[in-house]
Amino acid sequence: MGLVDALKSMLGLGGGASSSPDRGLYWYVRCNRCQDVVRVRINMANEVSELGDGTEDEEDGGIVATNPDARYVVVKGVVDSKCYRSMRLTVLFEGRKRELESSVEGGGEVVDQAAWEASQASKQRSGASPS
Repeated sequence: MGLVDALKSMLGLGGGASSSPDRGLYWYVRCNRCQDVVRVRINMANEVSELGDGTEDEEDGGIVATNPDARYVVVKGVVDSKCYRSMRLTVLFEGRKRELESSVEGGGEVVDQAAWEASQASKQRSGASPS
């Protein structure tokens, strides 16, 4: 059974508490309509895409960077749990994968972790289940 458990652990299929740290980075997006705050996890090992040389068109699925230092990008769809507005979070990174800028399209804004924690506390006080 030890081999099966080791394979499950390597594939991330273990059911119990994991001893490996969470290597995801988090951004927080507030919907401008309902003020709900959504926590967005980005896996820096799998979700980061390298930007092209700038010859791609947006119509072809390429991302045009607004920052000339940008080398990597993450684009994630975000939907809040109150009004279900669809938003798009875009995060640009420099060559060492440090954040250069982030933006939200579709009626939202990037906020800090404190805003998300306050939103979660408000949901708990009102009896709503946190997301």
